[in-house]
Amino acid sequence: MSAYIVIDLDIRDPDGFQRYVERVTPLMDKAGARNLVVDEAPLVLEGDWKPSTLVIHEFPDLAAAQAFWDAPAYQPLKTLRRDHSSVRVVVGATG
Repeated sequence: MSAYIVIDLDIRDPDGFQRYVERVTPLMDKAGARNLVVDEAPLVLEGDWKPSTLVIHEFPDLAAAQAFWDAPAYQPLKTLRRDHSSVRVVVGATG
């Protein structure tokens, strides 16, 4: 069952955030994840949720998503991400 990390992303510093992207991409590749959506103008169909940028990552399963999120190598990258953006993050799995 695939798992999907869904992110409501607001980038404050594009150059700083790009450093995060460059460092997190190899970790995502190693975790078997892939970017499905990076949309800077998502269409809100209902409700008051208005993400600046909608990001969806697909992982092989919930365990892989959780392992990525908790990985020691990812922890300093969370700090880097927080320095240059704010996020709301959820994960859900199929099946």
